[in-house]
Amino acid sequence: MGEKLTGGPEPAWPTIQASDARCGPPAADRVADTGRVTVNLPPAKPFIVGRIPAETWRRTPIGDLSWKLKFLGLSWMRPIAGRAHADGQTAVLDALVAQAVAFHQENPDTGRQAEGWDEGTAMRRLEAENCLYTLTRSADLVPGMEADAAVQFSGRYYGPPHHTVHNHGLMANLQLVRAADLLHRAGWKRNALDRIAREAPRAFSPMGTSLEQSAQYQHVNAVLWAEAADLLETSPGSRDTASKIRRTVDDAYRMLAWMTQPDGNLVQFGDSDEGKGRPLDLGATPSVRDDVAGFFGGRWSWTDPETTHYTVRYGPDRRAHGHRDQAGGVTFWADGVRVLVGAGRHSYNHDDPFRTYQLTPQGENVAVPEPGFVAGGKAKLTEASITPQKHIVTVRDELFLVPHTRAIEVEPGSMTVSDSFENTEKWSQSWHLDPKWKLTSRSGDWMVFKHPGGRTLTVTTTGRIAKVQRGAVGTETAGWHFPSAGVKQPAYQITIANNGRECTTRFQVR
Repeated sequence: MGEKLTGGPEPAWPTIQASDARCGPPAADRVADTGRVTVNLPPAKPFIVGRIPAETWRRTPIGDLSWKLKFLGLSWMRPIAGRAHADGQTAVLDALVAQAVAFHQENPDTGRQAEGWDEGTAMRRLEAENCLYTLTRSADLVPGMEADAAVQFSGRYYGPPHHTVHNHGLMANLQLVRAADLLHRAGWKRNALDRIAREAPRAFSPMGTSLEQSAQYQHVNAVLWAEAADLLETSPGSRDTASKIRRTVDDAYRMLAWMTQPDGNLVQFGDSDEGKGRPLDLGATPSVRDDVAGFFGGRWSWTDPETTHYTVRYGPDRRAHGHRDQAGGVTFWADGVRVLVGAGRHSYNHDDPFRTYQLTPQGENVAVPEPGFVAGGKAKLTEASITPQKHIVTVRDELFLVPHTRAIEVEPGSMTVSDSFENTEKWSQSWHLDPKWKLTSRSGDWMVFKHPGGRTLTVTTTGRIAKVQRGAVGTETAGWHFPSAGVKQPAYQITIANNGRECTTRFQVR
């Protein structure tokens, strides 16, 4: 941390390609080159760069953690900087540099997340400062870059020895390498590359599944570790490590294919948004099983968009971006339509009732006994029988302090799930349909739904349909789906109460 910038700042604006600055997509709207830059970061009121009151850094106008991450992480600067560079707006770049410097002068490191001194916010701030420094070579930015780098070399770093391997740690190391190249800090680069090499084997299971328990973060981690391999390939003595990481990334992309629906979009389990997946053609391979990560996937075709596809979650206790779906939580696609879906990702704000909902077992396609206390622990996949006609998967767990067995049978166009709990009389299944389904008729043990594409879904059960909720708020949050962060859609949530020790529910698409 004691190394100094060598060579001094360049005397004029550097000539550089916008892509080399890695500022991300430039802002869509041109900003007048007056140095007065107005920023819109809803739901806060617009603010002017250079006129942000000093106390705002420690008492932000919005308490939402995702908003604070963008604001205090200065992420909003990068698209403005990219556009200003493209348009030759030096006064705008000067204003951004001055505001980044002011942040550090007015809000020095307190070690508190509330003031933006956690690892995630400091990492994003360093990313913004790397962008600005690349475009301007302003030496005024260097003290702030040093302060943000220091966070990543402290106990706040999101990685070993104080934390498990996580994408935040890798992102921090990638930004540290970039800052080290910009400021000629050989020690920073050496330490960051060493951490990347040590942590790479612990980011994925041996089969290539991300241990962060999320389809979206499977994609995120594959992309980030591919970038890490690129860096290591250019680092003397690191080529062998880079080659190993590339093989892991290849495995990660193959696993991501199992988390991709037949329409090419991502399955939503864990903290996942809707979006493009990673379509591949794996030939005649009908299923995949990863007991280390707790993921099972199956499908009948890799090329037919109307094939049947499903996923099953089990394995280790919840961590990172996972939800409470380890007791055999499922997703289901058949005949060209999504049927059973995970909740998705609404926010990371702990005060958000929709975040609470997305994390609870009731927000997933699982069975829960009353009172539903989650003890933690591991769920085991005890059977997997795969034939051309039928896939059978059985999961056993004691996540709710009582033994539970879930048997899942999947055939083209249908999924049948049987649950049983020992030593408990009252429990229920929770089921979550894609928001496009509309209820057309129901009885005590069956329901019929219509899809705008013309398909019909029939749900039958040996239990009792206790609740059908859609967009419920107030005393109980239920019946919601989150296609992306901060966005919610009403969607049917079906609660089926058991009759006896076993309950079997079937989903048939025609």
